[in-house]
Amino acid sequence: MRPLARQTPGIAAKAATMPWSPPTVRYIETPRGYRLEVGRFSLNQSTFLLVASALVGLGGGYGAVAFRWLISGEQYLAFDYLRPLLGFLGPAAVVPVLILGGVTTAFIVNRFAKEAKGHGVPEVMASVALQGGIMHPRVIAVKSLASATCIGFGGSVGREGPIVQIGAAIGSLLGQLFRAPTPIVRTLVACGAAAGISATFNAPIGGVFFASEVILGDFAPRSFATIVVASVVAAVIGRANFGNHASFSAAPFYLVSPAELGLYAVLGVIAAVWAAGFVKLLYFFEDRFDASKIDPLVKAALGFGAVGVIGIWFPQVFGVGYSSMDAILASHVPGWHSFALAILKPLATSLTLGGGGSGGVFAPSLFTGAMVGNSFGAAVHAMFPSWTASAAAYGLVGMAAVFAAASEAPITAIMIVFEMSDDYTIILPLMVCTVIATILGRRLLGYTVYELKLVRRGIDWARARRPRPFSRVLVAGVERAPTVVAALDDRIDAIAARLEGSAEFVIPVVRSDTFVGVVTAADVAAKMRSEPHATIASIVRAPRSVLHSDDTLEGAATAMADPDVELLAVVDRATGALQGIVTRRDVLRAYVARTDL
Repeated sequence: MRPLARQTPGIAAKAATMPWSPPTVRYIETPRGYRLEVGRFSLNQSTFLLVASALVGLGGGYGAVAFRWLISGEQYLAFDYLRPLLGFLGPAAVVPVLILGGVTTAFIVNRFAKEAKGHGVPEVMASVALQGGIMHPRVIAVKSLASATCIGFGGSVGREGPIVQIGAAIGSLLGQLFRAPTPIVRTLVACGAAAGISATFNAPIGGVFFASEVILGDFAPRSFATIVVASVVAAVIGRANFGNHASFSAAPFYLVSPAELGLYAVLGVIAAVWAAGFVKLLYFFEDRFDASKIDPLVKAALGFGAVGVIGIWFPQVFGVGYSSMDAILASHVPGWHSFALAILKPLATSLTLGGGGSGGVFAPSLFTGAMVGNSFGAAVHAMFPSWTASAAAYGLVGMAAVFAAASEAPITAIMIVFEMSDDYTIILPLMVCTVIATILGRRLLGYTVYELKLVRRGIDWARARRPRPFSRVLVAGVERAPTVVAALDDRIDAIAARLEGSAEFVIPVVRSDTFVGVVTAADVAAKMRSEPHATIASIVRAPRSVLHSDDTLEGAATAMADPDVELLAVVDRATGALQGIVTRRDVLRAYVARTDL
């Protein structure tokens, strides 16, 4: 549809004399999906996604590498430079270091991008479910710096949440650059999430399942294949930079006796209860800190300072905690010590995130599971030494069980722990314990640790992720030309005359070609009685939202859930020129017309 309203003189002639202009990007819906046309070139959806997913894999892989290097730099600054300067404080020197890191993190988040606060994964899920995968590019830089500072200075969080959000933002940015339709942008966001997990944990299979199971919530064949490509590319980059070895050095573990499966089932129950307590503690502290009216920087100082106090006696709670998990798998941690850490790590993570930290809950849940499993394994091995494995075997299984119970992602938990430990011999106990923990965890929590954050914002994730009737209907097939278009300098009485006999209740307003807002017939009538010679500029309302021809209609339907939104303008992405309108009546007609819904 050609732009409506009055054309700006000379635009076409000026464009014709330009030596170069950007190629036109269009998406055409076909029975087999979308076809991308860039200038004279045409790609089907599968080919485009293959190329785009490889690019996202490159971005996510190198993004993960850069993020880990940034964390290392922050750790050097905090513990190799600043802490020695405070050596006169003895072991308590870690407290001011943690406080400085917390205050710096809170400043970065609150000053530049508040969406960089917290886990990271729920924000990606919300973007996929509610915003068509659209994420702001600034998240890449702000999340990287904030989370690296938080982790590097000892904040008790994981790096997977930030990496997922960074990778997802890279995928979203690529989709936006190519002006891709919503389904493709969502898939690229999932590709970025998988790439981040794959590169940082050397777990390409786990990255694929994490993106499908947690981010998208399904295993659609087309998106699954695309995510695999991104994950493999990122894994190659990760192995080239970090080495081709597992994240943990685990000795081979065996099922000593079939009777052990009963003990692993008991561990699954304990893991579910522990995970539920972890999640509830996390949101308890977030609620308490959020309800407080004190300055965010003071909140951060209190939360991180408390973590520093815990770390005076138990420094294992600082950071991601991989070295402590390696010690568990090497049977170097006594049962009583791991039991204490199983309590203190959730507390430290809750204080870090509640105080305004930026980081994930994946690694803390693995850490907690390893400690719970190790302490349980130490107890049962002391009671039944002849037919039970070492405590470390239970620690490995507990890692997957606690994460699965908290995230309701058993396949992801099994595959990631398997890849991170490179140990297949423990697979049967791993499956039994993880499935039991997942089922019971759902009953205890009702929602996953990620979903719960969305639910507390009023977002029903289970409903939001279900396919919607208009998920594949493009605005281009529904938009229409408005019967009345007003310019800012049009007089009220002139527009009132044009509205006589018109069925429109809301009309778009333009400045030259550019859409600037709307006016309602009621506003025109009211102004007509008092100032009929005034201009439309005096009553124009700023638009709440706009559409583009290659958007899907589900975005329009979501926007029109607001009773104040009667009309959505369809504008050109590059120029903002008005191309058409979509009203609530148009959406209803489209619903009735599609008999395949």
